[in-house]
Amino acid sequence: MSQLSNAVYLTYRRDIAAIPARAVWRALHAAEIDIFMDLDSALDERVRALISAQIAARPYCLLIATHGSLERCIESGDWLRFQLEQAQSAQAQLIVLHPPEFSFAQARQMLGSLLAKAIAFPITYESIPADMTRLRLTYLKARPARATPESDAQLLAEWQARLAALPPVDSNQIAAQKLFERAFTRAQGDWQSRIDDYTAALERYPEFASAYARRGANREILDDLHGAMEDFDAAIRLNPYHDVAYVNRGILFAKLGDLHSALLDLNEALRLNPTMTLAYYHRALASLSRGDYDSALGDLNTAIQFEPRAIFYFQRGLAYSGKGDDANALADYTEALRLNPKLAEAYYNRGLIRAKSDMRRAVADWTAALEADPKLAEAYYNRGLARAQWGDIEGTLEDMISFLELVPEHEKTAEVRQMVENLRQMRRGDMPDELAGG
Repeated sequence: MSQLSNAVYLTYRRDIAAIPARAVWRALHAAEIDIFMDLDSALDERVRALISAQIAARPYCLLIATHGSLERCIESGDWLRFQLEQAQSAQAQLIVLHPPEFSFAQARQMLGSLLAKAIAFPITYESIPADMTRLRLTYLKARPARATPESDAQLLAEWQARLAALPPVDSNQIAAQKLFERAFTRAQGDWQSRIDDYTAALERYPEFASAYARRGANREILDDLHGAMEDFDAAIRLNPYHDVAYVNRGILFAKLGDLHSALLDLNEALRLNPTMTLAYYHRALASLSRGDYDSALGDLNTAIQFEPRAIFYFQRGLAYSGKGDDANALADYTEALRLNPKLAEAYYNRGLIRAKSDMRRAVADWTAALEADPKLAEAYYNRGLARAQWGDIEGTLEDMISFLELVPEHEKTAEVRQMVENLRQMRRGDMPDELAGG
């Protein structure tokens, strides 16, 4: 007769749901459920092998889904997605634990087959012990046990010791988690309310590393760069594995012009988590700003492999343009526009390439750029030059005046002002000598 087991693997978005994950782990562990949980660590091959083996050995996989926790799962290399794919491959029963206000239907629509056979199980953070009793009695029935694939014995022992040492979750941490999640529900652009939520969460739980990291990101948006840096530093001090905090601090260092520190942080983020698409993207931007086009291309290739976003193709187009590779740059700008037809700078840069062989198509691109962003001054300037070549005095005047209104102080200002004056004289029939050939 085969042995039976109701062993569980527990996964969650590390930088968002660590508090409820600890509470669930403690409740099931106290009920003598054989439960293994993902923990903060560098996501190297040893950890991947360990996680894969633990998922394969257990008939149940629990996923804690909260606001903001599943969005990155659309990226093919995402760590949480990797675990869900492993669970699917092992035919483990996936049970999604979520607060009542979380939309499981939207999550299923977003992730498709990964959640197709999942069971939705609402929980309330304040009553997790009781909820886990209900979960055990309702769903965690004994199933045929599975053999545990071989993995790194030393790493497994270290992991088990870390699990055994997990601190309890108290009411202040639960309250902080709810405030933290409330920030995710704020309207886009309501950065101050999000900051207030994270601040309130930190008042309840001063060691909440993720609240520091998220508050810092919102402070940066509001140009509180000093406050943002302090928050990122605090997040990393509290949790040296916090890949998101390293990425955010790297972005801030780049904004401050410290590319060396930016690259150090982005490199560390990718050492901790080689699936961080955002880190590849921002490291590519740092490389582009230094003129290191080959490094930028390598990182953008990886980012596109994980998630083919329009902005990634656009930046790769810039890298190709920097290398003088017009054909690949043109292809990337075109793909970026297929994915996002409102990406004004992609039209503008594609127009620069097309201007070398087909000025009319270039002007069409600059016109499209201005429809997407009427404040793109360089598009007015280049379109104005093309119209001047065609003898379109009114069109040239219109574009050059728009250019001057947008950038009254520019290296081209004197040249454009003189052109506008000359064109006005031509319109009056008083052609300057230099234009008349005199």
